[in-house]
Amino acid sequence: MDKPPDHILLIYIAASPEKIWALLTDVPNSPSWFFGQRMEVGNTIDDPFAVVAPDGIPQVKGKILAIDPPRRLMVSWDVLVEGIEPVEIEFLIDDVGNSISKLTVHEYHHATVPEAYIKAGREGWSLILSGIKTILETGKPLPPVKMERPQ
Repeated sequence: MDKPPDHILLIYIAASPEKIWALLTDVPNSPSWFFGQRMEVGNTIDDPFAVVAPDGIPQVKGKILAIDPPRRLMVSWDVLVEGIEPVEIEFLIDDVGNSISKLTVHEYHHATVPEAYIKAGREGWSLILSGIKTILETGKPLPPVKMERPQ
């Protein structure tokens, strides 16, 4: 990516990059760390990507833009709301030693994103990263937290 990310979130996790990658790309278990939604991700560039609500309604659609297991996954991220352009989300996993990895999320905007969606995104990504960390470190998901889609 030639431009710097518009948002950066990161978290340190007591797990290997391989374990983080396995959880991040494990479709059946994604509801345990993604607000009950299923993150559908393929394994090659241009494969479809989606976030699907428990009722089967897609919340996000996109495609894989870059993939380098277990270090990098980049997807286009369309929230399916008229007037909001897709963004790009990049997951980077770095081994920092002592059985600890850093999981970083970069968000790239190519058009203006409404402030309500930026705020919801920051809160949502923080909760998602915390959910991934909690499962990998304790074996248990966070208790459910309801997130509302911005209006």
